[in-house]
Amino acid sequence: MKILCGALAVFSALVAVPGTARAVVPAGGMSAPIWYAAASDCAKDPRDAAWCGPWWYRTTDGKRHPLSGAGRWSDAVAVSGDGRRLTYIRAKDARLVVRDLDGRTRVSQAKAWPSKSELDVTRVTMSYDGSLVAVDCCWAGFTDHPARVYDAATGALLGKVPGVSVHEDALSFSGDGDQILVRTDDDKSGRLSVHDLNGKRTTSVVPPRLIGDNASTAALNADGRTVAVYVTGRKPKIALYDLENGLVTATFSVPASGQKVERDPAEGRIAEVDTDVRLDWTGDSTLRMVRKVGFKLVLVKVYGIDVATESVLLERAYAIAGTTEEAVSGL
Repeated sequence: MKILCGALAVFSALVAVPGTARAVVPAGGMSAPIWYAAASDCAKDPRDAAWCGPWWYRTTDGKRHPLSGAGRWSDAVAVSGDGRRLTYIRAKDARLVVRDLDGRTRVSQAKAWPSKSELDVTRVTMSYDGSLVAVDCCWAGFTDHPARVYDAATGALLGKVPGVSVHEDALSFSGDGDQILVRTDDDKSGRLSVHDLNGKRTTSVVPPRLIGDNASTAALNADGRTVAVYVTGRKPKIALYDLENGLVTATFSVPASGQKVERDPAEGRIAEVDTDVRLDWTGDSTLRMVRKVGFKLVLVKVYGIDVATESVLLERAYAIAGTTEEAVSGL
């Protein structure tokens, strides 16, 4: 089965584009996996972000590679959790591009999003292994188009999920890629919905506030019922929630981010400042947590988590300097 912090209309078939990606693949082997994709920042003021030039990406061997043509807006680029594939919306014709480490670059035959006026607020999301791509858009209530889910290898449109917006909601894939988890802000505590790959909703619950308030990081286990979230605050933790019985089944601490915390006026809770977290299930009882903190100097830490033993292990840490946008993998 396919597997998991917008683009495509009729993404019918992907066609190979010779030459472009092959230049970054060493002769006789695969390129190193991708750490992150980024857009450089020209502004000297640490709070005055200014886009500078095209997107680029860095691989785990330390090399920097160009990514010209990607849309110059937030969330136009996504990297798979395993670092072996990236995708982006191409600015000149709004088509989706999928790039693999073996040198293949594929371009959709149709536009990435039906409405040209909405392109600069679309979001692209990839599953952990890069086999699935989700595309959504806009503020709640300001788009007529549902989120779209595609098979990244074939370009087939798998389904559409209504009511998902970039600025209020979150969308992710289950650990085995069979289901889609959506958090919408319809209720005071948010709502969690599970959809199959055709877009059909199979589960819909309003979880307790501990889960709903932190569900922007929600990750659905392959069992289809266990949801993990990162609980922000002075003492952050991981919480597990059972969609079927409606119970929080576990909470355990993770290392503090070191960021200052303040009250979020919109959510009415204490949250870490300039902190972005990605959670992925990498096994039946294992999670990958990637936490970005900071603004001009972004510090990234990658943790392996065993929920059965509540073990949290720091696997690696690195810094990204001088960027205004970043899309990180789980490496």
